[in-house]
Amino acid sequence: MLPKRIEYSIRALVALAGAAPQTVKAQDVADAQDIPSGYVYDLLADLRRADLVQVQRGTGGGYQLAHPPADLTLGEIVRRLDGPGTDPPPDADRSIERLRHLWERANRVRLDYLDAVTLADLINHRPP
Repeated sequence: MLPKRIEYSIRALVALAGAAPQTVKAQDVADAQDIPSGYVYDLLADLRRADLVQVQRGTGGGYQLAHPPADLTLGEIVRRLDGPGTDPPPDADRSIERLRHLWERANRVRLDYLDAVTLADLINHRPP
């Protein structure tokens, strides 16, 4: 299961991908994808910092994808938003170290699967 922040991010990107290359207002993204209105601006700011969206200011402005939908995989989106994993504390016992390796392997499998799905696949309803 993906964290809610990542799920909302992907939903926002799907809304932008469906409108590409036009810009979309933040409130329209929130309404189309059932994202809380108060949260959508922070979410879009995170997506901008991750170089996933661009902002066009002024009349007729809004948000748009920074890359073509076919070039953005879900795995890349998750990596850009989640950043690097965390290491156990230096004094961690061996069981924590083994657990960390297990989670790293599970995360690699998850990301490998998500790398096979692009935003274009989602908006075109293509199965993974």
